[in-house]
Amino acid sequence: MIEFKYPQYNENVYKEQLKNGLTVVIEPKKGFQKTYASLTVKYGSIDNTFISYDDEKKEMPAGIAHFLEHKMFDKDGYDAMDIFSKYGASSNAFTSFNRTSYLFSCTNYIKENLNTLLDFVQEPYFNDKKVDKEKGIIAQEIKMYNNDPNASLYFNTIQNMYPDSHLNVDIAGTVKSIKKITSDDLYTAHKTFYQPSNMQLNIVGNVNPEKVLKIVMENQKKHNFLPAQKIKRIQPLSKRINYFNQRKMDVFGTKVAVGIKGDSELGKDIKYELSISLLLEILFSEDSDNYAYLYNNGIIDDSFGFDFDCNKNFNFAIIAGDTEYPNDFIMNIKKILINAISNLDNYIDELELIKREEIGQHILIMNSIEATANNLGDSDNNFVNLFDEVNLINNITIDNLKEYGSKFILDENIISNVIFPYSDK
Repeated sequence: MIEFKYPQYNENVYKEQLKNGLTVVIEPKKGFQKTYASLTVKYGSIDNTFISYDDEKKEMPAGIAHFLEHKMFDKDGYDAMDIFSKYGASSNAFTSFNRTSYLFSCTNYIKENLNTLLDFVQEPYFNDKKVDKEKGIIAQEIKMYNNDPNASLYFNTIQNMYPDSHLNVDIAGTVKSIKKITSDDLYTAHKTFYQPSNMQLNIVGNVNPEKVLKIVMENQKKHNFLPAQKIKRIQPLSKRINYFNQRKMDVFGTKVAVGIKGDSELGKDIKYELSISLLLEILFSEDSDNYAYLYNNGIIDDSFGFDFDCNKNFNFAIIAGDTEYPNDFIMNIKKILINAISNLDNYIDELELIKREEIGQHILIMNSIEATANNLGDSDNNFVNLFDEVNLINNITIDNLKEYGSKFILDENIISNVIFPYSDK
């Protein structure tokens, strides 16, 4: 195992890649009672078009990665969650744009729960009857999110930034698309993406790294995996943008979002991600002058917020909130963004303060095994983890914010999206 030492935090992180390609990252936490493990597959909602393991081009229905996540727990005659419960563990799973993660936490029976996690994720079982039943369940989930105005605002803003890509459909797909999913589709997706070489197992808790790694290695020997094969994704990310969109929903007040579409190539740089995150904090945090101006003039309220999502294939920011003055909201947010770089020299002191706050937040979540496990990095960012980020944040300067901000904040990449109440004309 490769050992990464962080003496300033009294932490060590261990990494090993098994012969079958599975990456295992372990962080022992002495004195903690709970252990948390997550098995992540590099497969998400944007991976609908690909060359299958059997070398055929496949165009899968939208939402299949999320559907597959749901069906992985359902085995022949039992549910994997029941096995976790038997060994005192709580389990869950989630799907994002480019990842699917399966996880558990427990205080005892670590070996049994690790074996359960690996076995149920790596051994697929699907049949048509259960797949058809699941379609009704997920359809209800999709309808619920479609009726949620905040979720609709968020995903519709993304769709307008990426109208010709797989990002233009909700992670769960549509009611129409999931009806097309078959057992054969699920087996094809599992065979292609659920290869050990496309997976990473993170384990954080009061564990012995050598003993835990031995458990994992013994488990993997029991499985008959196919030879590793390079995954060939087809992910069109067009340059076309829908600059303005509006719709009506059953909401009490108007909701507005401003989106910024970043250059997909820049998302591979962790310093870019951290710099843009700090820049947005300077511009829009509750302690900023901009926030005070917008709030005091009634343009925003307590619902106001912002988010930056950065991945190696895409990155974007969304600034959103409820407002009585949607035009003023959009105009002011755009003005703040466009003028941001030229005004940054006035915010040197603010940057240092925000950096200290961000470093403090990083140190604080080091006490959470879940947060630590979810921030251990992966091959996409050279395994930069929570501890590495502290040093990176500390070294970011105003010049970094200028450099990356000037590439991110481009007028032609800024869009707006509005949801009006039905009562509005």
